[in-house]
Amino acid sequence: MPIPRPPRAVTFDCWSTLISDKSWEQTMLQRQQSLIEIAGKRGVEISLERSKELIEAAWEQHVISWRAGGTFGAKGAADWILGQLGISIVSPDGSSTEDELAAELALAIESATSGVGTYVLEGAAEAVQAVTAAGIGTALVCDTGFTPARFVRRFLADHGIKLDHYFFSDEVGSPKPYPPIFLAALEATGAAPEEAVHIGDLKRTDIAGARSAGMGSIRYTGLHDDMWSPEDTSGEEADAVMDHWSKLQGILGL
Repeated sequence: MPIPRPPRAVTFDCWSTLISDKSWEQTMLQRQQSLIEIAGKRGVEISLERSKELIEAAWEQHVISWRAGGTFGAKGAADWILGQLGISIVSPDGSSTEDELAAELALAIESATSGVGTYVLEGAAEAVQAVTAAGIGTALVCDTGFTPARFVRRFLADHGIKLDHYFFSDEVGSPKPYPPIFLAALEATGAAPEEAVHIGDLKRTDIAGARSAGMGSIRYTGLHDDMWSPEDTSGEEADAVMDHWSKLQGILGL
């Protein structure tokens, strides 16, 4: 559908669109080291290589859940990893009380990005400011993987990126491209679908989700050109594609 010029509302993806990890490798290493330490508390010794295998496999479990509309997250990853190691997450009396070890591992997985740090993609903060200055409503529409909403909010605040509304998959209970998270953003901004545009980096989630909600769409390729597997990158292209945030005002007619 045509992009409204100007729109009444603009929704933004977060990861690889506004901000990114400073080093995915260092984030992974922190998670590996935490897993080795936490498993050791139960007398289970694992190598750095084995810890990497487990965390990568847990991420694949997250992706499977994500594609199916679920929210696996760090809690799901911690439970799954400890299960693979034969470490029970159920209390001795058989109740479902969360094991402290699982909670500790989940927090370590969640907070690794915070330990390594994030950075703002070039021109992103200025682009958000330009949209806001034009009197256009804004909202974040963000899928959370292993880093939950409470951390992402802090990253954005630390970088001086402020939007009117924030919607995260772990809080809404449904990820992109499923409608609930987009419909929540539209309701909050008060814009009709045809009056709004969503900007993100992935065809499968951002573009397909915006289209399903009846919104215009812009795909941002400044960091990468769709980083997922062919299963995720196939699909219709956005209404516009931009490789730098400096092009946004022209696309929106601001």
